[in-house]
Amino acid sequence: MRSSPLPKQQKLRVHTFRPRRRFDARWLYVLGALALVGAGVGAMRRLPDVKKGAQNALGYIPTSSLYVPVFYDSTIKEETLPDAPAFNGPWNDRVLFLGMNPASVRTAVAQMSRHASVLALTDSGLPDHVKVNGKWMELDSSHGIAAFVKTLGLPEKNAAGVRRALTICEKGARDELGQLAQVWERGEKGERIPSRMVLAGHSNGDGVWGDDNGSLRLGPLLQLSRALPHATCQIEDAFVTGCYSGGEVTMDQYLLIFPRAKTIWAYDAQAPGVDNGATVDQAGWEVATRGRRSDFVPSKSASAGRYMAIWSATTGYHAQKPPLTLAQLKGKVQWMDEHFATPALVGDEFAFDGGYRIPIRITDPHTGLVRQYYSWLVRLTQNKGLPEDERAVWTDKKQQTIRLLYWNATVSPRFAKTYRAQIQSGYKELGLPVPDFATLGRAGAVKSVDAYLARLDKKPGASAQTQNLASLLQRGIKDLDPSVIPDGWV
Repeated sequence: MRSSPLPKQQKLRVHTFRPRRRFDARWLYVLGALALVGAGVGAMRRLPDVKKGAQNALGYIPTSSLYVPVFYDSTIKEETLPDAPAFNGPWNDRVLFLGMNPASVRTAVAQMSRHASVLALTDSGLPDHVKVNGKWMELDSSHGIAAFVKTLGLPEKNAAGVRRALTICEKGARDELGQLAQVWERGEKGERIPSRMVLAGHSNGDGVWGDDNGSLRLGPLLQLSRALPHATCQIEDAFVTGCYSGGEVTMDQYLLIFPRAKTIWAYDAQAPGVDNGATVDQAGWEVATRGRRSDFVPSKSASAGRYMAIWSATTGYHAQKPPLTLAQLKGKVQWMDEHFATPALVGDEFAFDGGYRIPIRITDPHTGLVRQYYSWLVRLTQNKGLPEDERAVWTDKKQQTIRLLYWNATVSPRFAKTYRAQIQSGYKELGLPVPDFATLGRAGAVKSVDAYLARLDKKPGASAQTQNLASLLQRGIKDLDPSVIPDGWV
């Protein structure tokens, strides 16, 4: 939990993706469909049936000091599938597309709508507000949430579940979840909603988030699914388009959210962006999941050969896995943590192994040894054999590392802008030069924070604001705590 009150974050500008090249959208769609359902690199293959118990869903919720309660609902931990009402159709090929980056959603939906009926949900334009009968309703407070849920006209048991889902949802993503509740409410009452769903955004296996937008975590989605089971039992195909969205543990959580699914697609590692292939993969998915078939599995992404992770009711779970045992995987991650991540966290540009100097400087969030460490770390956290207490520790490391990777690119500029006033006031009171964390670099930022903490120890009469800044600097800069550095900053 937060150890000190934090000021309200400033509203940040939403960045948009822009394709590097211009293509005819119709050709992109056709090429994507052909690549995934035809022969070649992205070819699909029929796999043998597996045992009936393939849909085994053991969910888990990481709990540790690095998580604030709004990120995860600690009560949502399943050892059996939740009740799922029987639904025998009629099924349809309509698509519900929920995306956390508005510009990307517009591009993807414009292309997919040429061949399928698509209902798009994205950022409302007014954070944590949803329109009801043409009027805005706020979801920032318990009163606002209760008022909104009342408009859904649900029985109290269902309404209580929807209120809980919106309450535990991180602020900034409640408008998307509220819009989803409006669609699923109709399904709960018997209306036929789209049978296919896309969840799109940045990811590291814990949900999806957007640039300067909130994080839609799996906990709130599961809670909403529980509250509206007659809606979610209508969904038979889902595609989570985000990096590292397809580990086995994460896939089991999707099966809790969509208990009647016949296929779930995701990415085993990094995923393409809207400007380098995401819409191509989405086109292939749209074609491949038409009708009732569930026995085809893509071996690779059509757009860039990215590895996919697929669950099918017919064939079970399939992904490209490294030929490592759990012990070997843990050993690899521990070695990389010691030699790459730990020194990079304090700003070192080189690590040393024996007589060798290893360059670990982060010049690009997507490449380098720290990024390789992050990829293996995600695989470890999603390994089913990992004990839950160890999973929580490594999941904390995963959250910290993604923020480290984006420190120079986005995190430090956002931190400097959001907390500018507190930083200036605290450093001036202690007689220290005011740092510009946006340009200081990782090593310089850590050194500046250490100087601040050391000076504060020698001034016991410092103001409460200056003492609070010490906690903010420790958690935000040194620890890269998610309660200070939200997902939308990476």
